Amino acid sequence: MALVADIGGTNARFALSLGGQLQSDSVQVLACNDYENLDHAVSHYLTLQQVAVDHACMAFACPVSSQTIKMTNNHWAFNKSEMKDTLKLRSFKVINDFTAQALALPALPENALIKVGNGEAIEGATKLIIGPGTGLGVAALKKVGDHWLPLPGEGGHAAFSPISSMDNEILSILQKKLGYVSWESVLCGSGIELLYEAHSTLSGQTQILKNHEITAQAMSGEALCKQTLLHFCELLGRAASNAALTAGAQGGVYIAGGIIPRFPDFFAQSDFRASFEINDKMVNYLAAIPTQLIIHDNPGLTGACEALGNPLIH
Repeated sequence: MALVADIGGTNARFALSLGGQLQSDSVQVLACNDYENLDHAVSHYLTLQQVAVDHACMAFACPVSSQTIKMTNNHWAFNKSEMKDTLKLRSFKVINDFTAQALALPALPENALIKVGNGEAIEGATKLIIGPGTGLGVAALKKVGDHWLPLPGEGGHAAFSPISSMDNEILSILQKKLGYVSWESVLCGSGIELLYEAHSTLSGQTQILKNHEITAQAMSGEALCKQTLLHFCELLGRAASNAALTAGAQGGVYIAGGIIPRFPDFFAQSDFRASFEINDKMVNYLAAIPTQLIIHDNPGLTGACEALGNPLIH
């Protein structure tokens, strides 16, 4: 029995792993603001579960390379070695939240995926995960022997690349507002809002809406919101295509994050896949790569379970 966690700015998801398998009935979500620090939340969770553990793997939505972990969007902060001692653990793996999402890919059941478009994965080939949420996460996963090695990066901050005349007009508006425009500038929650504002400016009257209002109105058929969301899906296809070409992701591209699962049918019928396949010389290469939407409840916890027994993850 081991402890796994997926900890974001607002909530901390805890669960137990038995033999590397997530025990879904043990999943519990705790509000980070209710606890002084990580150890208090862990203690409360283990008391509720009436168990003790010697091993843990936790995924955090912040940089994890140094000894000191400081959450980006809440007050939790700790030293890895000191926390390991405080929690009386024999092993304590600390990974990035998107690393956990990447590690989950080979373990996800088929019913946790919605395939968009054609293509078949090459067995053992590099996989790619891209996820618009609060920001835009991008990571790859490469097979090394019998294990998977996550290749985290900051692909969300790569430069936005326009193709159509509309892209160029939107980019011009965003450059005046932001200066440098990255993929994350448009492919995240606040990015939908910026994209809508830019589209409304092009239509002659600048308007501002929250991202959940834009998606809700797009679903009900409001023209400008629908145009914005369709463009969002198209741009995500291009960002995913660029990353897939760079990583050689012939093992498949997976869409994660909290935004797209809110409108899976709309997404599947959008130009995401057509945009993904647009290229001058690599059309056949891209057409062969499958793209799938993740609709799993706890991919971060699943990935943390995978990391526990993976000797490539320290």
